[in-house]
Amino acid sequence: MKTVPTSRARRGRVVLTAAAAALALTLSACGSDSAASGDEAETRTVTDALGTEVKVPKEPKRVATLHYAATQPVLDLGITPVGQGSFEEGIIPEDLVETVADVPVVTNDATEPQLEKITGVDPDLILAPNVLEEEVLKQLEAIAPVYVFTLRGGDRANWAQRTEEIADALNATERVDELASDFAKRQEEIATTYADVIEGRTVGVIGAYEENNFYAWGEKNMSGTLLEPLGFTWSAREDAVVSKEKEPEATVSFEKIGSTVGDADILFLDSNLREEVNPFMEALQGTKLYQQLPAVKADQAYVMGKNTVAGYTDAHYSLDRVEDALQDLQAK
Repeated sequence: MKTVPTSRARRGRVVLTAAAAALALTLSACGSDSAASGDEAETRTVTDALGTEVKVPKEPKRVATLHYAATQPVLDLGITPVGQGSFEEGIIPEDLVETVADVPVVTNDATEPQLEKITGVDPDLILAPNVLEEEVLKQLEAIAPVYVFTLRGGDRANWAQRTEEIADALNATERVDELASDFAKRQEEIATTYADVIEGRTVGVIGAYEENNFYAWGEKNMSGTLLEPLGFTWSAREDAVVSKEKEPEATVSFEKIGSTVGDADILFLDSNLREEVNPFMEALQGTKLYQQLPAVKADQAYVMGKNTVAGYTDAHYSLDRVEDALQDLQAK
């Protein structure tokens, strides 16, 4: 069982060390030649999440992803990256473990880009999250074109949009349209099949990424995009807790679990893609306050997969777990 690092819930902008900056200067000095040769190749211009126009290869062949939130969409689009950001073992779908096993990790555990490693995989396109400082982006641009995708900010909940952004950079928009259509159809099928179970049910969604605190997710966050189309009603208490946050999510003390999701008939818990919760969630589950929640006392607390949706593969995994829960509720 893997511990989810506290950096997962951390906000902030990533900067490089002085040593990395020095390396970037060296790369910049020799980058002009590679840039010139790249201009000779067929390219297209796209607009990234920062509103910056980026000239990218028409058909990128060697894509480096600097965060798992890009790695999963790239894999969903049928492309294996040549370099990838760090990740926890359990968040990789079991059938993709071998696919990424030999792909070099080009960030450190804090998801900071490692310039030398990135250079070593010889990318023709770099997918970078929108949490990097401008100076870092310039250093990366000395290696290859950089497309910035949405990780944090007002559009954080729209994981499907992030996949669309990456598909645009990869010139794979037809494929992403297929993924979106298939996912919407599946949600419609679940909503229809289990309408009698879902109707009138209130759900709450929580995670835990640090000691003595849990994470509350509002209906306008990623889990909401999965559950609301099925017909569930969101916990009014949980929505109230996150209502003043810039993003509809909040870190909350264990002591406030009842006042946050005590109105939920069903509770969905963050887990990896092996139906395993982390030690922080285990600690919460061991408290009397958690055990006294109506959903828990009714044996209606279920693992759901990752609260932070990276792409269609883990979104489908979450729907798998939701269907398991609905089948259990239907049998009661």
